[in-house]
Amino acid sequence: MNDKVAVSAKDFSGVVNLGKSKRLAGIRASTQKVEQRKEIKKIGLTVLEQARELIDQSIKAIKNSYPEGKKNSLFSLRYVSEKKLSEMTVGEVFKLLKLEDKKFKKVLSDDYKEHPL
Repeated sequence: MNDKVAVSAKDFSGVVNLGKSKRLAGIRASTQKVEQRKEIKKIGLTVLEQARELIDQSIKAIKNSYPEGKKNSLFSLRYVSEKKLSEMTVGEVFKLLKLEDKKFKKVLSDDYKEHPL
């Protein structure tokens, strides 16, 4: 008599995984580029601070594309751990993240993170 089957949203194949949707990824990328340009144009930032801000925004965008709970581990597997990242120079991080470094040639040899003394 009870022939009904319970169906949950997990079993529904019509739901698109946000990480796999090309259209949503394109929209997300275009909005993030606009936000990055706005952030870099902040008045009063030095070139080194602008470079660090661009790197931080790129890392945040990359991590946001990963599933919740796995952001740091997937970033570490794909790129580098947070500890090693803090030991790198700005130029090394730009190469790692494949960012344009034309504006930041003066600070490529500087440390990405400031080390406490």
